[in-house]
Amino acid sequence: MARASDPNELVMTTPTTPPTPAADWRGRAVVVTGGVRGQGAALAALLLQAGADVHVMDALPASDPAWETLANQSSAGHLHRHVADVASDSDWQSVASKVLASGVPLWGLVNNAGITGPRNTVTQTVLAHWQRVLDVNLTGSMLGIHHLAPHMVAGASIVNVSSTVGMTGYYSAAYSCSKWALRGLTRSAAMELAPKGVRVNAVMPGVVDTDMIRNHPALVQALQTTIPMQRMAQSGDIAQVLFFLLSPAATYITGADIAVDGGVTGAGLYWPVGQAVGAVG
Repeated sequence: MARASDPNELVMTTPTTPPTPAADWRGRAVVVTGGVRGQGAALAALLLQAGADVHVMDALPASDPAWETLANQSSAGHLHRHVADVASDSDWQSVASKVLASGVPLWGLVNNAGITGPRNTVTQTVLAHWQRVLDVNLTGSMLGIHHLAPHMVAGASIVNVSSTVGMTGYYSAAYSCSKWALRGLTRSAAMELAPKGVRVNAVMPGVVDTDMIRNHPALVQALQTTIPMQRMAQSGDIAQVLFFLLSPAATYITGADIAVDGGVTGAGLYWPVGQAVGAVG
């Protein structure tokens, strides 16, 4: 993203390629859910470049070309494809069995898979929609930790992808509640797993520049005055933080919520207020 001549206009630009990671992940396995597109794919690519065995779990069918695009990133590491539903206990059992059968020590789990659902308010939410969003966004992460954490080595890391929506009020009831609850899951798991040397943290992305966002011009317009850094995040911006939290560089961080949002939660209400009165921006 780059600034246009209009100071309030967010403009699409080609994202820069993330630098090749310096860490050596050879002989280490990481499971990434929702890892075929967006920030999940950006993280998987970083791990593959670093030599990791990356087990990507995604609901996209095997015929989707995004799988092949990701496979082309695996020159140093090894990509293991798992077409699965994170809300399915049996699918997690199957993935866990395959990870263990590979014989490569498990050093990481990133619970990135998530859906927005219809973005309805509380009184407009249909129970089936509510349940599906919580099943994917919350229960899916719990199942991943439940099945994989017992097999992780000391020094390993789990990262749950929540959202800045999980730090404030938001009109989309199911999505908001799922992201708030992920913070509680993160802290409960961090408390349990710390004595075993396994860290658990949550990342809270802000607005990430995706087709889903760009296909809603009214939403883009509404977001224009909310981000102090005056650009939406690219997938690589989020992936770099996820990669850091997986790495030994974050060896003493656990139970933390880390916002990656261009300053939105830090400034809160007062960024647009400051713009309105001419004090900032």
